Amino acid sequence: MILLTGGTGLVGSHLLYELTAAGKKVRAIKREASHTEIVEKIFAWYNPEGYAEQFKLIDWVEGNVSDIFSLREALKGIRHVYHCAAVVSFVPSERPQMLKINIEGTANLVNACLMENVEKLCHCSSIAAVGRPDKGTWVDESLIWKTSRRNSYYSISKFGAEREVWRGSEEGLSVVIVNPSVIIGPGDPNRSSARLFTTVKDGLRFYSSGATGFVDVRDVARAMKILTESEIENERYILNSENMSYKKLFEIFAHHARVKPPFFKAGKALSEIAWRMEKVRSLVTGSNPLITKETAKSANSRYQFSNEKVTGELGMKFYTIEEAAANTAGFFEKFTI
Repeated sequence: MILLTGGTGLVGSHLLYELTAAGKKVRAIKREASHTEIVEKIFAWYNPEGYAEQFKLIDWVEGNVSDIFSLREALKGIRHVYHCAAVVSFVPSERPQMLKINIEGTANLVNACLMENVEKLCHCSSIAAVGRPDKGTWVDESLIWKTSRRNSYYSISKFGAEREVWRGSEEGLSVVIVNPSVIIGPGDPNRSSARLFTTVKDGLRFYSSGATGFVDVRDVARAMKILTESEIENERYILNSENMSYKKLFEIFAHHARVKPPFFKAGKALSEIAWRMEKVRSLVTGSNPLITKETAKSANSRYQFSNEKVTGELGMKFYTIEEAAANTAGFFEKFTI
């Protein structure tokens, strides 16, 4: 049987669809406060006629990666584990919780897998954990992580999580890691990259000067399934469809949302002012800032990510970001969330 953590998230929900579409039964861990309505809507989007029966293949169990006892109970009889649970945040006040969940939570899961003799663990990491080159903009799997001011706390948390996975491999656990670039796809409009789309749809006026890699969530789910079911072990793979500027991405989003694209360029100087103003606003209102020092820096950085390893070894073909945007727009047009 299969266990999946983070089943209500962007990657987890699509991975649940990918696995159950193949007729597999999956035990999915969710926190007590988490809801499955969006997951069910994602199933309905891809399989309008048969989603209800497909959704029944999921065995939802309450648990938390911070609780090793609930993990061990959930892992009884499990052969393969997909680890998608993580906190993504660039808000300073949320750093301690993010570091705890992403690093300690992964350590707990690895330990539980070893104790319950799990056959293989597939860990969904991030390009943020690959690190950044000292010179140039090109990034591939051979890059060695270095401590740097350019690393966000999210990057540090995901790198720490990977270290726990590699530690598990040294102790006898078969593992594989994927490092997706910025993931595009249907999901909670208030979380992850789905928020990027809805922000553009709602009339975003500014674009940044940065560029990065982007990938369709369906490709991430498909690659994780293929790698876990293969004989490949103790390897990591960057998952990236296209490298492009945020300006280009927002233009694609705007086209599919049928709105005007952002037209003001927010360079480094304007971004510096914006995150400081947001910090003041958040202190006054008690709400999270929309822009932080880390996101402002990231939005003006330019990096390119290689997909040569995964395309060469798996023959992986990716959806274009145009297709990813169309899929996301269609979902939000059909479902009100």
